[in-house]
Amino acid sequence: MKGNNKSLGQDNGNDLSLQAAELLVLGVAITTIGESISTISAFLALEAERQKINNEQKDKESNRNMQKQIDYLTTELEKLKNQVNKQRPYRK
Repeated sequence: MKGNNKSLGQDNGNDLSLQAAELLVLGVAITTIGESISTISAFLALEAERQKINNEQKDKESNRNMQKQIDYLTTELEKLKNQVNKQRPYRK
């Protein structure tokens, strides 16, 4: 009987060790999935920042172009005003 009790105790110990190993594998798998999600999240945040920087650069370039157009149109308007004033120096 004592031999049987030792055998049952050893089986219980082996079962616990097996369960612990299975839980360890499950925990490592969950950790790996979590780290993968964190890595993907960091990558997406980096891409969003790159997009933001690119959009800001495009906006700055667009603003520069609009300012150049405004400056050109202002110059042309001044020229037209000068021409009109030369043709009609006196206003009624």
